Amino acid sequence: MYHKLSSPTKGRRSLKTSLLVLLTICTLCLTGTLSGCTQSSQSPSVKLAEEETEEASSADPNEVDAEYYLGETVFVGDSRTNGLLTYQLLPPEQVFAIDGSTQKSIRDQEFIQLEPNGEYLTVKEAVEERQPHRILIAFGVNAIPLMSEEEFMDEYDILVDELTEASPDSKIVIQCILPVAWWKHESMPYLTNENIDHFNGLLKDYAEENGYTFFDISDHFKGEDGSLSAEFDAGDGLHFNQSFYHEYIELLMTEQP
Repeated sequence: MYHKLSSPTKGRRSLKTSLLVLLTICTLCLTGTLSGCTQSSQSPSVKLAEEETEEASSADPNEVDAEYYLGETVFVGDSRTNGLLTYQLLPPEQVFAIDGSTQKSIRDQEFIQLEPNGEYLTVKEAVEERQPHRILIAFGVNAIPLMSEEEFMDEYDILVDELTEASPDSKIVIQCILPVAWWKHESMPYLTNENIDHFNGLLKDYAEENGYTFFDISDHFKGEDGSLSAEFDAGDGLHFNQSFYHEYIELLMTEQP
């Protein structure tokens, strides 16, 4: 019986073809392009890390944790600011305030200790050492009866300049002067809520002109007649009770001026 023999050339071509196919398969396996040759190119931990990165990138870049915001703020002011210490809402290294002070009188006072038994520092020195993210300044009720409009704003500007020189990267927040009780003018004739509103207008214009933040929260603490609500009055028509400071902290953490 006659059997047809394959040609030697054809056999060599077949072998070459087989080797080429095998080589191609191996290459595809090594590069992971064949789904059956390798596992997924991403492990579960890698996928999870990528998902977390995507979530972080989609978050609001301006959103800051409320407690972190509060902790990175220094408060400069008078007895109204000192209430934050009285009710133990903030530590002493964040509250630089003197009862009865003004934006002028506080500047030269050495009264701040950043560490136990540490040396006493002025506001400028303490701010220079702390380098806070922001400085909230709140003065007015003691200065309005003593200063003209021009002196009031000049002294405010000097204080702000000193603090920004001490800590150039700190954001400046100028808080409005908060209202007093309607009867307070009986003992302090010039300290009326009408005058307070007028000086708040000056502070707002100053803040806008210089790129600072004006934190106006007067309406939150006014009664229907525009004076300090009895709900927040400590009893003397000028200072605030504990309810005020708790609401004040909530406003700070919510609005983050």
